[in-house]
Amino acid sequence: MRKKIPLLIALVAMLFSIMLAFENVPLAQSFPTIVAYKVVGSANLANPGSCSFWNDIPWVNLSLTANIPNAPTSGLTHYILVKAAWNGSDIFVLVKWPAPNPAFGAWSAAAGALYPSATGPGLFRIIELMPGATYKLLTNCTGYVSIVNGKSESGRLAFSYKGVTVLAPNDTQIQVLSNGIILFYHSLRPMEYILYCNGLFYGYYTNSTWYYPDRVAMMWYMGTGTPTMDGMNIGGKYPGQVYDGYNLSVAGGSFKMPGGAANIWMWVSGATWNNATYDPAFKVHLWANESLTGLPYTDPDCGGFAVPLYTNNTNMYEVDCTGIWYTPVQSSGLNGSLFMIRTGAKWCNGYWTVEYVRSLTVPSNIAKYEPQITLNTTYYVAFAVWQGREGETLLDKSIVTPFVTLSLSTASHPTPPPPLVISPTLMTVTVVGVVVAVVALAIIWIVYRK
Repeated sequence: MRKKIPLLIALVAMLFSIMLAFENVPLAQSFPTIVAYKVVGSANLANPGSCSFWNDIPWVNLSLTANIPNAPTSGLTHYILVKAAWNGSDIFVLVKWPAPNPAFGAWSAAAGALYPSATGPGLFRIIELMPGATYKLLTNCTGYVSIVNGKSESGRLAFSYKGVTVLAPNDTQIQVLSNGIILFYHSLRPMEYILYCNGLFYGYYTNSTWYYPDRVAMMWYMGTGTPTMDGMNIGGKYPGQVYDGYNLSVAGGSFKMPGGAANIWMWVSGATWNNATYDPAFKVHLWANESLTGLPYTDPDCGGFAVPLYTNNTNMYEVDCTGIWYTPVQSSGLNGSLFMIRTGAKWCNGYWTVEYVRSLTVPSNIAKYEPQITLNTTYYVAFAVWQGREGETLLDKSIVTPFVTLSLSTASHPTPPPPLVISPTLMTVTVVGVVVAVVALAIIWIVYRK
């Protein structure tokens, strides 16, 4: 017992010494902030990220998480690298993320729908139901036709999984693989919501010849106050849509946070890449053909771009008057808006690199849906990534959550950190802590030596 008393004293002394050593030492704070530095020159969208000014600007590493936590195909990209700059008239945002298996040649379904002769992967979505899900053809449902493994059958399909049954709409097409997995073809947005909410949604199906385009999106918060979440709803085409007996109270893509709204810059490898070899939309010169796009204008630069979107608590909209991807935000007055956000993109050594360029200011009729970007203002931004070959598309993606901040700086690059200066008080406290620790160790040695 007597030996334990000095040991207890020594241990207390060691603890006290550690407390002394770390007292008044500030803990590191980590909150991602993107600084857009002032540079001279313009972007080289033919080779994104190649301008010399990017060498002086560090990457900001942002973690990504699954947009659908319960879907195995969601959240496959774990981080995205971001840096930003501005030159007095334009803002440049450079992003980079790992993509070991790029989705070359896949159509964006919205762009493919404009081109009557479109063929290849990505033209529609195929949902893979949860392993273990089963189906039954209800032949007593007259007026319904279903397609099973390519054969037209009279009756209505019903899917069951873990005690839950979901009735399919008319003309549903499924394929049953040899392992029993059920594939749901040509899925519409309401049906995806219904399957997801009832636990039957496993993910979007892919194989070596069928997959979806890669995407990256940058979101600018435009709502009131400070955003607390950057998620969007899964739902129908519009709020209150009644679909085959189901009432979908919210629209898919609408902003979740009450009072929230955001502008989104969406780059799609199968529509906006400006690569005539691997982007099928550019291969057929889609954006130069007004009769196909329905737009009253063409892209004067014939270059890459990002689709401008706007989301609020009601719905997701396209900042244009035609509405190729989503409902047009206005019926007129936005000529040229689809091509205002320029992009350059490349895939190299397992990574996508995409560079956004947009004027700091936009016309007043567009400023309702896109931010005016100025000095002395803090913006809240977020990012999302889709790996199309792995089954990420539409609601299934990897996202930055919550928002991070972005602001313009008049500096051309980060200021070097100041030299480390240790105050005399901190030095004294640290020395005392070390001395006490040495004495404590000596006591322990003496006690156990005896």
